[in-house]
Amino acid sequence: MAITYTPQKDQEYADFKKNGGTIVFEIDAEDISASKDFESFDSIKPKLNTGFELPPTTLIESPELQALIATSGSVWDFIFTRVYLAGGKVVYKKQGNGKYQAECTVPAK
Repeated sequence: MAITYTPQKDQEYADFKKNGGTIVFEIDAEDISASKDFESFDSIKPKLNTGFELPPTTLIESPELQALIATSGSVWDFIFTRVYLAGGKVVYKKQGNGKYQAECTVPAK
């Protein structure tokens, strides 16, 4: 699993957490799902390059799961969780290099 996360992105992410808005990360397919099977789902396949969303279940609101993600999850798991808990969403788009653009949007504060 890999997420593009540079010092510049760190500052951009700090601003995003404080103010809301939109931030874009580049992630691996494995950050979206443990396997690439999702790429062949009928509801996703036609939207791979134009954008699709895979929102979490309501379990994400569980304090126990949030604690587990904070202590044992990846950087992407943590960001993904925080975006949805803040009322936002993540739209994925497959890139030419096989990675995914993850556009995170949270209402402005």
